[in-house]
Amino acid sequence: MKKFLIIAIFILFTGCSSDDSVADNSSQDNAPSGALIKIEISRPNEDFHSSTTYYFNTAGKVERSLEEGWSGSQYLQATNTYAYNSEGQIWKVTIAVDNRSEYTEFNFTNGLISSSMRHTAGGNILRTLYNYNDENQLIDRRFFNADNEESSISIFSFDTNGNIESRHDERDFGTEIIDYTFEYDSYNNPLKTPFENQEMNKIVGHNFNNITRSTRSNGFSTSEVNIEYTYNEAGYPLTSKEYADGNLSVEVTYTYHE
Repeated sequence: MKKFLIIAIFILFTGCSSDDSVADNSSQDNAPSGALIKIEISRPNEDFHSSTTYYFNTAGKVERSLEEGWSGSQYLQATNTYAYNSEGQIWKVTIAVDNRSEYTEFNFTNGLISSSMRHTAGGNILRTLYNYNDENQLIDRRFFNADNEESSISIFSFDTNGNIESRHDERDFGTEIIDYTFEYDSYNNPLKTPFENQEMNKIVGHNFNNITRSTRSNGFSTSEVNIEYTYNEAGYPLTSKEYADGNLSVEVTYTYHE
């Protein structure tokens, strides 16, 4: 369970100013009206539950988030802290788990995140490069291992609404190839609101709308996930149910600041 949560965190956060420390007054009460402040996830078939709680500074920017996970009697928590540069963009994310911390620094070119350097607790540095099209959409993401070898790449295409329509992954030096396709509703994606106007939304794949159907193919088999939502009056999801090949696998509840 610990490995699962740590991997999930790093997937989410895979010319700068000095680091900003977390203020004591960060609070959910500082969140902008309507912003997502908590996600709760349960996997009923696995007895697994997790949550992410967002805390904001007095300027209304997300300053830290708390990840918690429960599986039976096991519990793990991780804290993410966010530092901002002089342009108001997140340039550093620090992740603390079990008294160990790792951090990722983001570099900007023409206002877009062009590269990142993840400094692991073990002392390794893992580099990622990001490339964009003329509409400033992320078209590929290239990962480099501790030996600075390009080990994997993700290639993206977009629909007319600006959502990721497909993703092509080549992992482990091209020995594993996985293709994904996505379909969406016409409602608002809550994951964009804690990081409103942040370029980080692009590199972590926060779309404008919500995925209703996804397929995954590795050349040998294809799996399908369908997601059903309920929505609030502002057009954001309140709950979702995820069905993997027809079986309920994940339930999610979203909470927003009033």
